[in-house]
Amino acid sequence: MRRQPRRLMRFASAAAAIVVAAFAVAALAQQQTPAQVVPKGQAQGQTQGAPPLGNAPAGTLPPLGNLKGGGQLGTQGGPGAAGAAGGGAVAAVGPRCDDTRTAVSTDGMMFRVDGGVALVQASVPDAVFFRTGLFFYYVGGGERHGIFRARTHDDVWERGDEVLIGGAFNQNAVDPDAVALPDGRVRLYYFEGNFRGAQVLAPGAASPFFAAVSEDGIHFTPEGKVFETPGGTDPSVVRLADGSWLLAVARAMTREMVIARADDGLHFSQIATLGDGGIPELMALDDGRVRLLFNGQGGMTSRISADGGRTWTDETGARLQYQGFAADPSVVRLPDGTWRLFFKTMDQACQAAVAQARGLGQGGGGGGGGQGQGGGVQGTPKGPLGVPKGTVTP
Repeated sequence: MRRQPRRLMRFASAAAAIVVAAFAVAALAQQQTPAQVVPKGQAQGQTQGAPPLGNAPAGTLPPLGNLKGGGQLGTQGGPGAAGAAGGGAVAAVGPRCDDTRTAVSTDGMMFRVDGGVALVQASVPDAVFFRTGLFFYYVGGGERHGIFRARTHDDVWERGDEVLIGGAFNQNAVDPDAVALPDGRVRLYYFEGNFRGAQVLAPGAASPFFAAVSEDGIHFTPEGKVFETPGGTDPSVVRLADGSWLLAVARAMTREMVIARADDGLHFSQIATLGDGGIPELMALDDGRVRLLFNGQGGMTSRISADGGRTWTDETGARLQYQGFAADPSVVRLPDGTWRLFFKTMDQACQAAVAQARGLGQGGGGGGGGQGQGGGVQGTPKGPLGVPKGTVTP
């Protein structure tokens, strides 16, 4: 398919949706509402209707029960990646059709869905404990495309503040990944692509990942580019027990996950490439090993590394079994010792309605419209978990 040069680099963000589609075509075709398992002593979460595009409050949850949001084939513009790949039938239509759900675990290993939708039209969620409590970052599904921070009111998650990087709301920044630093600040890792306004990626350029640091979790000072790789999306960063940092990103066009390492958390060098992957989430274990959680067919699966991320072994079973679409995992430990897994699902009714309105159809010819000014996808994220967020007991 021919595309204009300004649209070529939408592939970097579109990659995440293609990884997800590879694992979930059947699930998307037959998605059903999963059985909701609510831990004893917690109330069932209530789901409110999707708000209009924008940032109206939406979504409820039990206490700390339902707290990421990533790439869907875009909402406007020219042909998207799904069309190029022959994936019109499974083309997503942007974060407006993405919801965030959560699951609970007592050991950080086996998770169960624990309530309704935490927040509608919230894509690429990533949760972090920072100073005064638990927050989560997401990519919004409204006209203001970019990274937001959700807030709670009476145990209900609400759409929150725009995240400002260098004093401005960056509508090309997606795939947030937040890590609490030992000095009390929070660092935000993110992917920057061509979504709105200025075209930041030239045709053929590698996907860039950046970091920014903040005292309050809203106003961030840029720290520069930390890594780049062709076709990459969805960074996940963790700090290991020896003080080094590990980064994982998805490379959807080839269904790979790239692993990189840094001494300072700011200058990463690639150390491994893993095949047959998904959207990654890194977890540092108490015994020094690292778990790599990612979306697979039928839920979330994982691999384990005992040498700082250089080699990996598949772990048996599923970390989360989920009937339907599930992607973009993010794990965080709560004050009561339990764990919450935050992940993205799709509102299929929304997806079908928007797809029909845009004439996506069932084949691979035209594909989906592109996010923003051209074809492509909004980047899909995952959230980090590491020593700054607490360690996992295997």
